Amino acid sequence: MFDVSPDEIALLNDVDLRELVGRLCEAELASRGLSTAAVTWGGNQTAADGGLDVRVALPVGTPIDGYIPRFSTGFQIKTPDMARAAILGEMRPNGAIRPVIQELAEEAGAYVIVSSHGSTADVALRNRRNALYEALTDVATAAQLHIDFYDRTRLATWVRQHPGLITWVKEKVGRALVGWRPYGSWGGAAEGVEAEYLLDDKLRLQLGRQHDAPAQPIADAIDELRDELAQPGKIARLVGLSGVGKTRLVQALFDARIASRPLPPSLAVYTNLSDDPDPQPTGLASDLIANRTRAILIVDNCPPDLHRRLSDLCAASISTVSVLTVEYDVRDDQPEGTKVVSLDTSSPELIEKLIRRRFSHMSEVDARTIAEASGGNARIAIALAGTVERSETIAGLSDDELFQRLFRQRHDSNDALLLAAQAFSLVYSFQGEALAGDEAELPRLAVLADQAPRELYRHVSELLRRDLVQQRSVWRAVLPHAIANRLAARALEETPYDLINQQLVTGGTDRLARSFSRRLAFLHEHPRAVAIVDRWLAPGGLLGDATALNDLRRAMFENVAPVLPAAALAALERASDSDAQVATIVFRQHRSLLRSLAYDPSLFERSASLLALAATQSSDEQDAKDASDAFVSLFTIYLSGTHATIEQRLGVIERLLISGVPKQCSLGLAALDEVLEATHFSSGHRFEFGGRSRDYGYQPRSNDDISRWYSAALVLIERIAFIEDVLKPELGSLLARNFRGLWTSAYMLDNLERLSRCFAADRFWREGWVACRQIMRFDRDQLSLESSFRLSALEAELRPSNLSERVRAVVLGGTSGGIDLEDIELEDDVTSEFERLEAIATELGVAVAADEAVFADLLPDILRGGNRAWAFGRGLACASEDRRAAWSRLVESLGQLPLEQRNVQVLRGYLAELWEQDRNLAQDLLDAALDQPTLIAFVPVLHSVVQLDARSVERLKRALNSGQVPVGMYRHLALGRTTDQLAGSDLRDLLQLISQQPDGFDVALEILCMRVYSDRLEQRQHETELLEAGQELLQRLQFRRGNQRDDHNLARVVRACLTGPEAATLATEITGQLRRAVAAHETHSFDNDDLLKALLAVQPTAVLDALFEGDARECQAGVNVFDHLHNHRPNPADVISCEKLIAWCNQNRERRYLLAASFVTFAHRTEESGPQVWSEQAKALLVHASNPGDVLARLIHEGGGFGVASVA
Repeated sequence: MFDVSPDEIALLNDVDLRELVGRLCEAELASRGLSTAAVTWGGNQTAADGGLDVRVALPVGTPIDGYIPRFSTGFQIKTPDMARAAILGEMRPNGAIRPVIQELAEEAGAYVIVSSHGSTADVALRNRRNALYEALTDVATAAQLHIDFYDRTRLATWVRQHPGLITWVKEKVGRALVGWRPYGSWGGAAEGVEAEYLLDDKLRLQLGRQHDAPAQPIADAIDELRDELAQPGKIARLVGLSGVGKTRLVQALFDARIASRPLPPSLAVYTNLSDDPDPQPTGLASDLIANRTRAILIVDNCPPDLHRRLSDLCAASISTVSVLTVEYDVRDDQPEGTKVVSLDTSSPELIEKLIRRRFSHMSEVDARTIAEASGGNARIAIALAGTVERSETIAGLSDDELFQRLFRQRHDSNDALLLAAQAFSLVYSFQGEALAGDEAELPRLAVLADQAPRELYRHVSELLRRDLVQQRSVWRAVLPHAIANRLAARALEETPYDLINQQLVTGGTDRLARSFSRRLAFLHEHPRAVAIVDRWLAPGGLLGDATALNDLRRAMFENVAPVLPAAALAALERASDSDAQVATIVFRQHRSLLRSLAYDPSLFERSASLLALAATQSSDEQDAKDASDAFVSLFTIYLSGTHATIEQRLGVIERLLISGVPKQCSLGLAALDEVLEATHFSSGHRFEFGGRSRDYGYQPRSNDDISRWYSAALVLIERIAFIEDVLKPELGSLLARNFRGLWTSAYMLDNLERLSRCFAADRFWREGWVACRQIMRFDRDQLSLESSFRLSALEAELRPSNLSERVRAVVLGGTSGGIDLEDIELEDDVTSEFERLEAIATELGVAVAADEAVFADLLPDILRGGNRAWAFGRGLACASEDRRAAWSRLVESLGQLPLEQRNVQVLRGYLAELWEQDRNLAQDLLDAALDQPTLIAFVPVLHSVVQLDARSVERLKRALNSGQVPVGMYRHLALGRTTDQLAGSDLRDLLQLISQQPDGFDVALEILCMRVYSDRLEQRQHETELLEAGQELLQRLQFRRGNQRDDHNLARVVRACLTGPEAATLATEITGQLRRAVAAHETHSFDNDDLLKALLAVQPTAVLDALFEGDARECQAGVNVFDHLHNHRPNPADVISCEKLIAWCNQNRERRYLLAASFVTFAHRTEESGPQVWSEQAKALLVHASNPGDVLARLIHEGGGFGVASVA
């Protein structure tokens, strides 16, 4: 599909052939990071020259190989074939070696003859090389010279490595791919590719995921975008208003004159969707990937659905293609979830410079007038400049006069065309072809223009010619928006609203109504637009009741909210008068809008309160999280999307914190956490709001602003925690989490020292001490002397000073980085940090066992868990004088905690030590746990630290039968090789009971899987009872979507339990069930890859029989189970040996060979970057089939766009 043939190379004329070799040399050097300035070429191939047409002169010793074999290489290029006599005549005119060849030999360089009509097989190539050597007979340094001969075939192979040159060759020989172009002047033919790309510090690019960073000058940002696209598999999407220069920026990515890391032009393959490219981009990308061809694919005016398909195809790990798509801005499509690069409008100074360069006759005053009138839009500026005659000036013209000039573009005034354009501009886009039908839009727009539909159709064509309307498929739009908005404003003034309402809103189509509302979003300064939106949002208006809006009206509400933000917020607030659950749904649906409404300080508290209601009253966990994320994003010092003051924001937070309502308190804490963030800022939210000018919200302009922000937050923490006496532990943890950034980045040393002493006044503040230790460990080198000294002093104050505090420091809590107690000496030689901390925790357990007061003080806190609780429990058990009594105290304390806080890590460690020291007592304690309400739910967890035996199994059964233990707790038995010593019969009985519980199948499967794995690791033979247990489990198998973890476990069990002929029946049943589940969309084939592979490995014949029994439809269902090609996944069928496959096919040769060709892997690569070669299975099918032609056709068909034709 995307290839160049030797015959096409032969069609190049001599000038193009020389240019091709020159471009290839440049591309080769660029791909190696070498300067292309080392390549020179010139002259005419048929004229007398110095003997070289293209010269590569790299610095001496530069390592290089391949098609440019030496640092100094000369190419002699000829279109005719070059036989022996021609070679001798070329190298030795008049019988003497050419001086340039002598020079290359002395430099230890290379001399290559290129012939576009030569086609050299091995013998012919050898003859030509011999002629080259023969010509060097009297050259003393001939042995140093590398010589070679490139025929058209080798030249075509070289071109294939640089796909941009494939399109170049095809253009030159008149076989261009429709719509596909090599690197060139993509932005327009008015200026060539050598024209300078104009930029200044005001022309900005925003990189990142959505809107997570402010825009940067293009000179600073362009290399970052280049680095992204330089990696295969990377996808980017460039967006920006029509006419701001997106396509010209894409061209600049390959321009070596801009910044420092240009992309290689030879990799660029460009298309504009408006040119209807053939092949389509997905087909071209598939072929490039299949042929392992590195390329950068640029798709201009790319719609979101095509972008998604390209992303799915080209982002795979094996991809060789990176993709840049450019925004498609005609349809009312929602932005797709992808990494977006946004290009801002240009500065007037830059537009003026562009006009002066493009229109050299224009005065500086006129160029400045045009630049200011263009609003930063290059397309408007160029169109307007094109209306100015050489002897004419436009200085002093009004805005309306400039607009009229831009619209007419040297044509006579045409009121009918203007009226048509006004009608078109009332909607964001319109269907520009259909003249009849319920969904036809031109007839409705014709009514607004007071014209006939056919006349309106002609006006669309004229506006297209004037470049005032853009076309994407059947869709049209007046663009750029600056023109459309002005025309729409004029249409609103001249068209009765009742007529607009009849044709576009209540009497029009849904799409036109949505499109009209989207246009209104850009007209917030126009009185008629404001009046329409005010009417819509008023009580009783079209959009006045936010609880009664359908999908269409809800989209319209979102579109027009920027016109009257206060009215939109009032409409949402009125939803509170209805049912609370309905109101919550409304607030959640409009959470992004509420975030945008919070931009203005006057609307902040009201908008935030509605978001808080959505976050705290939503019954769905994900809905609550989405609303919470939108709410808390308003509270960062950067990228908050609001200009509310810090006092406003803290006021909202304080009301939540002191509410006493748990969900509100949690939300307030989350928001305060964002306020305290000092090191990393990002945002996935949008900052645009209709046509209103918006920035990223408040940001500090000085260190004093930063200090004031964080000081206010820390004062709030102090007041809430120590004056209001509310949420002190939670606020302490919150402060500790942000301590590092506040100390190292915000430099809030005084505040942090004061607050730290407050939190540590009444008890050890572990989190604060850990935060100090982490800064000392990770950031000390970056601290100033004063900061380092003060931190060390604070750490000493916060440091644990007694046994109880040491336990809290080391054992409790969820972090351990930077923690150590240097003053604890250990008997053993412990080297790793982990081992040292575990040993310290054990020693602390020993110490606590001997100190009753400390033991009492630590209860029940040590039953809440902690990083070292298990090791502490072991030490406690080791040194307790009365182990049974100590266990009882632990259990009693556990019962005092709320269920969600209970953690038995200490008990597990205690029991593990007992199992080694006093196994009878451990058994007794586990027996007793069955009758203790506090412990019974944890019985499986406690058994995970002991070796299971028959007595253990009986306890586990009793616990499960009691109905008080969630079956998921038994998953702990899969950990730590707990079941290794358990008899197969006992484990089988336990697994049967677990699998019979609701949701118990997965748990039983995981336990068995780990036992099977352990047996194989230890080279133990599987017990018969275990195999029976596996077969019984597999009989209970039910397929569902998203079961990748089960897929792995099932595969392991199948490989262990379904070997031998007696297991074929069960393998058949499972396979049939899988085929039916995939056909019914109850599961995905890719969720069961490992299982299918395992089944085919142990029972290939039975599985294939089950997959392909029945009629043609059922056989196709079997083929669909092998879903591997289009997901770039390994094919489960690869495990079938060729012997087994052919034996199966021979049972029904006419049918099964074609079936096999539908699911085997037809080709693979022996090396990741190497060519595709036929698979052994495919070759076996072709050799043994009675109808190899049909089999080959099926292989090619199933290979699709993934390169069957390129298989070697």
